[in-house]
Amino acid sequence: MMRSLHVAVALMLMPAALAQHPVMEIKVAGNERLAAAAVIAASGLRKGQTATRAELDAAAQKLADTGFFTSVSYRYDPKAVGGVTGYALTFQVSEQPALAPVELDIPGQDAEHLWQQLKTADGFMDRQMPNNDRASAYYKRAIEAVLRKSNHPEEIVMKNEADLQTHKMAIVCRPANLPKIAAIRFEGNAAIAEGGLQAAMAKVAMGQDYSERDFRRMLEFNVRPLYEELGRLTVAFPRMNMARADDAAVTVTAGIDEGPVWRLGKVVLPGDALPLADMHEAARFAYGDPANWKQFMTTVDKMEQVLRRDGYITASSQPVRSFHDPTQIVDVTVQVKKGPLFRFGELHIEGLDTATQQRLARLWKLPKGAPMNQYYVDDFFRSVLPSLRGKVRTYGSELHVHSGENVVDVTLKFR
Repeated sequence: MMRSLHVAVALMLMPAALAQHPVMEIKVAGNERLAAAAVIAASGLRKGQTATRAELDAAAQKLADTGFFTSVSYRYDPKAVGGVTGYALTFQVSEQPALAPVELDIPGQDAEHLWQQLKTADGFMDRQMPNNDRASAYYKRAIEAVLRKSNHPEEIVMKNEADLQTHKMAIVCRPANLPKIAAIRFEGNAAIAEGGLQAAMAKVAMGQDYSERDFRRMLEFNVRPLYEELGRLTVAFPRMNMARADDAAVTVTAGIDEGPVWRLGKVVLPGDALPLADMHEAARFAYGDPANWKQFMTTVDKMEQVLRRDGYITASSQPVRSFHDPTQIVDVTVQVKKGPLFRFGELHIEGLDTATQQRLARLWKLPKGAPMNQYYVDDFFRSVLPSLRGKVRTYGSELHVHSGENVVDVTLKFR
């Protein structure tokens, strides 16, 4: 017979006589990612025990409470083994389809070793989990139990955070109470002195909660750009060591692999109908020089300005680097997206007397229907502001794109 438990709500009664006999077999149906043995273990039932209807309901509820299933039900059938009469129990489960990556970020703990311990202790533990409160609570209990066995009785919290590399959400497991960063050290640096690195990190890291994940993010945002300005585009931070200064503070030592100085090779601009000559002329890439990435991105912006002046105001670029180790040359393919062509619609002027507004309108030279030159507005302000001295304190502009059209109206605002 079938006993349907949607979130473990029993709909049928178990015959009293059958409840006096042992569970001869336990099976799982509907599982895909999770092993049957892990599901059975999570239910709390074991083969050979005598289970009442209430105990079966509780086992199904226990599975539902893990947060790993959208539904849980069970059925039982009479089964005799070796002359002993009992019943075979089958859990019918439907697993949660949406999973999120899980990251262990616990200071002083090797993440790989901790994962091994967790998987050994509990078959449900994996590097992906359902993103719901019940599953988070399940992970929290499992991680805390493993840590207690290693004499680390820490409370764990589960947080949703963006992953820098994948730009997707991840569930991060870290202690509820993190130590503060009291000092920062570096190893392996030569191109940049210790003082320069410490200055870059002190303003964002000193006194902050320490976790390796967050500290690496700070390195990426604050130290990597310093090296990329020197052309050291492959700088890496392979090691992170933490030493307790006291119970509430740590000294963090970051290992740095500075890598070689890369020189700029070819720059290729793929794309449809691009004004390549004008774009290269505007960019003036420093071929053969150390690939100062900050400077390179500045030249890319100058290159995009050519398109924005031609009406492609949403133009964007994505540089892709190709490294040639033997020569330490980096070639760059700048994938350019022009986007749609926008045209100028109407000019509106606010905040000036009628005569002055009419005079400025006559000076405006961008005709209606012309490609929307994004920089003409700034050029116009520079040309008319000298004649407005004493009349305005502040000025600005708003661009209004017509819904469903690639037409832009411009409003000049003076105060």
